[in-house]
Amino acid sequence: MSWGGGDALRKVRTGEPLRIPAAAYNAFVDAAIANRASERNAIADPGRDLSQRGIVLVRNDSPDDLPAHHALAIAGVLVEPGEDDQERTFQGRTPLTGEVATEDSPPLSFVVAIEPIRAGEIGRCVLHGIAAARITVQNEADETCELKAEETLLATTPLGGVPILWKEEGTGEVWAVIELGRPSLARVTAVLGEAQPIPGESNRWRYPWAEARVDGDAGSADYLRYVEVPEGLSSRGQGGGEDPARMAINRFEAHHCDESVPGEGFEGLLGLGPVCDLPGVLPDCPPARSLEPRLAPVPPGVTVQLTCERDTKGQPVWVFEAMSCVEIADPADGDRKLNVIAAGGGG
Repeated sequence: MSWGGGDALRKVRTGEPLRIPAAAYNAFVDAAIANRASERNAIADPGRDLSQRGIVLVRNDSPDDLPAHHALAIAGVLVEPGEDDQERTFQGRTPLTGEVATEDSPPLSFVVAIEPIRAGEIGRCVLHGIAAARITVQNEADETCELKAEETLLATTPLGGVPILWKEEGTGEVWAVIELGRPSLARVTAVLGEAQPIPGESNRWRYPWAEARVDGDAGSADYLRYVEVPEGLSSRGQGGGEDPARMAINRFEAHHCDESVPGEGFEGLLGLGPVCDLPGVLPDCPPARSLEPRLAPVPPGVTVQLTCERDTKGQPVWVFEAMSCVEIADPADGDRKLNVIAAGGGG
């Protein structure tokens, strides 16, 4: 069959002899080369196609150039709806503006650059989805990360931030793969450590903690007791010391009055006010010698369910619920305790 001067890419009918013109063959080769180039670009630079889900254009409104794989807090949109041309741009592309995070920036509202972006210029960033990022690891057991004030490197947190799918070993600045846009689990079972008074507060404490699980080894002395998870989540920061920002607070202690102090006795307990002003009390009140009720922190070794909440600044706060203890002391006898609170013991 002769193709003559017809279309070189015309399809062959059933039963026709197959003769491939040079023009058709060359078109096939060109298509194959283009397909291979497209595959290489997709592997080397998955953000090349701006229609890919999760990739947005962001103008760097910070005074400094932003390295690739660093983060900016979302500040707003580049083009607001208004005139007709702006309306079309706003609906079609929705470019954002980014800045270095401040104390008022939500720690989970950020983008990660997939290319360097000069100050004042526009570049491509990941808004949601999988992204490679540079992060600062506080504790190797941390499972999430978020954006801190005055930083473009993400910082790790035990839970409650953006999930970390993989990261290099060690602490400090490392490579990581994160998943933006997916909330992480914000609960963990933990065993409490020795309570530490909150400076300037009365009858309130911060509690160090470590992730705990039930011991399932029937031959262990701790069988069916909560034990600390080796290298698990904890309130320890970089270097192994306790980080006050990671320590937990007891929700049931949040209402304790700030004016009363431990040992006030008849002058008030839990903010109830002067007991001697209540009707029906003894005429000689307070007596010359009296026992004093005093609030005590939750003892170490108690196991609780921790929840990661956000304070009014958007920062993570670890909270649990446990009944406060009350000690009955005799001030005339060296503050001797009349009830015993066991130190340790699983909750």
